[in-house]
Amino acid sequence: MTRSNKDFEVSVVGGGIGGLCATLGLLRAGVPVQVFEAAPQFAEIGAGISFGKNASNALTKLGFKEEFDREATIVPSGIWFEWRNGKGDKQELIATTHSKPVGNSSVHRAKFLDALVKHVPNEIAHFGKRLARIEEGTGANNARTTLHFEDGTSHETDVVIGYDGIHSKARSHLDKVRGRKESKLQWSGSWAYRGLIPTQKFIDAVGGEMGKYYAETPQMFLAEDNHILIFPIDKNETVNVVAFSTDRSKWPERPNLKEGEPWTQPSTAEDMIKEFPGWGKDMVSILKCIEKPSKWALHQLIPSLDCFAKGKVAVAGDAAHGGTPHQGAMAGQAIEDALFLSWLLAHPAVNSSNVDQALTVYDTIRRPRANKVLESSLEAGDVYEMRGERTGSDWVKLKQELETRFDWIWEHNHDDDFPAAEEEMRRIGLLKA
Repeated sequence: MTRSNKDFEVSVVGGGIGGLCATLGLLRAGVPVQVFEAAPQFAEIGAGISFGKNASNALTKLGFKEEFDREATIVPSGIWFEWRNGKGDKQELIATTHSKPVGNSSVHRAKFLDALVKHVPNEIAHFGKRLARIEEGTGANNARTTLHFEDGTSHETDVVIGYDGIHSKARSHLDKVRGRKESKLQWSGSWAYRGLIPTQKFIDAVGGEMGKYYAETPQMFLAEDNHILIFPIDKNETVNVVAFSTDRSKWPERPNLKEGEPWTQPSTAEDMIKEFPGWGKDMVSILKCIEKPSKWALHQLIPSLDCFAKGKVAVAGDAAHGGTPHQGAMAGQAIEDALFLSWLLAHPAVNSSNVDQALTVYDTIRRPRANKVLESSLEAGDVYEMRGERTGSDWVKLKQELETRFDWIWEHNHDDDFPAAEEEMRRIGLLKA
């Protein structure tokens, strides 16, 4: 990436994986940057996270290949997932999806974040800074923007990138300045039960060679209105399990949570297993291994945003395209945002007088792809649970769909984005034709 000395500062709001990738990408590109995290320290919620080939390529371009390789559990066979019938006791293989050479590369969220944190200078990291509102300057083109935090402090900056999650205050600011209704977070109808199981405990629960095989090879078990995924993390020391159960009572409409019902709730193994009637004994044994399960109501931005940036404020990651995890691609999109923003804001043509125009290029290039990933992720959950428009419960059609569904996500060439961006920069006058 082009290194540069800039006459503007960027403030990244949110210190998750995406926010830190953006922070470090900008820092390494020579762009002055500060990062503001709501929590007392950098921390990730959740357990295992999958990266497709596109995400691992973006991490490499950002300079984090060593950190990724150190933490990633890579399936040698290049398998993304094996897809199986979840009902009954045989779990017949329906399809196999390959993503060579990396397959399903998975990491423990917190451990990968810790690997990134080591590179963040203390003087640019600020904690306990939950964003309350954004106040943009008026008048001259280089008027500064003020971040106001809930602890009563504030910070003046030039550019704001909101990586502040699905409940984003940065996104609310964009809604306000664009005069549109606040973006709606719609419950997908799905609850996700998450658990981490020590590998040996997992193998003992399933038993035999199949237990060892499942523990090492990513699996997705499908049934009507349910699906369960498992994949290894921690260099095969732990198995990540997520069990999904969907309320289809208003299908094809999406239901609403009861008013005031929390998005995250404690559960019990007994209640969880009741959500998976007719599932095979191996699957039930796996679910019983999840100690003190909690369930998460999966929400999505519906409709997708029609703008990721205005003025000197942009949103990225879940703030821009938060939704369901069904393609293992949303974290990858946050990293792709970071890669593109780092390149764009370091570009020699971008300075304090035109950075607002530059952010429109981010919107033009990144929004269509990120939104397509977001929308197809919601559809993927329907496909896995026998509700896909083209596939239904036809195993032959499901096989055809699952073997090729993700290719367009994984095979994206990031190097194509940069000349496309420069063409857009010429179109709007940031570069000479």
